[in-house]
Amino acid sequence: MGELLGGTLNILAEGCAPSAGVKRGAVVDIDKTVQAIKQAVEHAEAALGDQIRSVYVAIEGEHIQIAPCHGIASVKREDQEITDTDVIEVINSAQVMRLPDEMSVIDVIPSSFTVDQQTGVVDPRGMLGYRLEMHGKMVTGSKTILHSIRRSIERAGLKLEGFVLGNLALGMSAASVDEIDLGIGLIDIGHEKTTVSVFYRGDLVYSYILPVGGDHMTRDLVYKLNCKYQDAKVAKEEYGLALEEMADASEGFSFTNINGEVTFEPQAEISYVLEARIEEMFTLVLNRVQKVGVPTLSGGYLLCGGAAALPGIQELATRVMGQTTRLYQPSSIGVRHPKYATAVGVLKYVLMSDHHVSKSRLEKPEERVAVTKPDGTMPHGNDHDHEVDVERDERETKNGFGRLMEKLFGV
Repeated sequence: MGELLGGTLNILAEGCAPSAGVKRGAVVDIDKTVQAIKQAVEHAEAALGDQIRSVYVAIEGEHIQIAPCHGIASVKREDQEITDTDVIEVINSAQVMRLPDEMSVIDVIPSSFTVDQQTGVVDPRGMLGYRLEMHGKMVTGSKTILHSIRRSIERAGLKLEGFVLGNLALGMSAASVDEIDLGIGLIDIGHEKTTVSVFYRGDLVYSYILPVGGDHMTRDLVYKLNCKYQDAKVAKEEYGLALEEMADASEGFSFTNINGEVTFEPQAEISYVLEARIEEMFTLVLNRVQKVGVPTLSGGYLLCGGAAALPGIQELATRVMGQTTRLYQPSSIGVRHPKYATAVGVLKYVLMSDHHVSKSRLEKPEERVAVTKPDGTMPHGNDHDHEVDVERDERETKNGFGRLMEKLFGV
């Protein structure tokens, strides 16, 4: 939960809960997912001292597709001055294209405008012209997954204000304009997956979901230590290092293994297992990024996500990737941890953009917004409700216009 005060993001409250109903980014138990959302919201409300009624959702996953789009519209005013209405119309015109029946438009992200013969226009509003064109990217996603996310939010008693592409918002929040222009890689290491994003020449040019995350590191320790999952988690979080060479010979973890025997595991052994898994993960990331076709990532790499907090991971990433790597964590008090990076990025994205769009005007967002981040698949419920909700999803999301004002309009 946050607000924008004088151009500065002010975090009002946060709430976390284990996403028990989510597996590898997909809802496997909608009831448990709803309970997790409620629990997180209740924690935030307790800190806020107020009720949260609506949220934005960070959307990501393998179902997301990003493709170039192009819109054309005639300027309507008699004096030929371009207004908000013309901008909305040209963005909507880019959506008049045939999509597969199972896909729905999430967002349209303008890159530049053309007014008559003048190209490369950042903000056309106030200019004079007869013909307005828009070049940008269209973000689409699975209707079924979007529907299940909406259903989870609504069953938790909240209103879904809109979807935001999580890695896009995160990149624009964590990286500078120069880094996004010259090239930078973003590695978001989550619980069960790692999102890899590449930004170049001002755009998100590549996004990939690697099905490896912090949970895999923990389960490696379960097998190595022959212990319970919770003990392995403690070993990773309190004694684990991403580089074995950093281990203290006197440090270690005492626990009771599956056979009921009290065991001591040196920090070096714990770190050896973690280093092997993380090195493999970064190698897979590097192989993917090298195939993107970007000449060079002058900005190096940014690491974030809960598992990125492991000591030594930045050094290991630099060694494997062969480029400068730095850890990103939000600077706001209360959320100075890499696990909050996406949520804070979405807050900034929504608060600093013309995210609400109607056919008659560009509307400013509320000063306060809340962010939640579930993923999902087909929910429980009857087919009629599903069809009605999917039609509503498609109708409402087709007016999406999420874009940072700083980048798009210079405001």
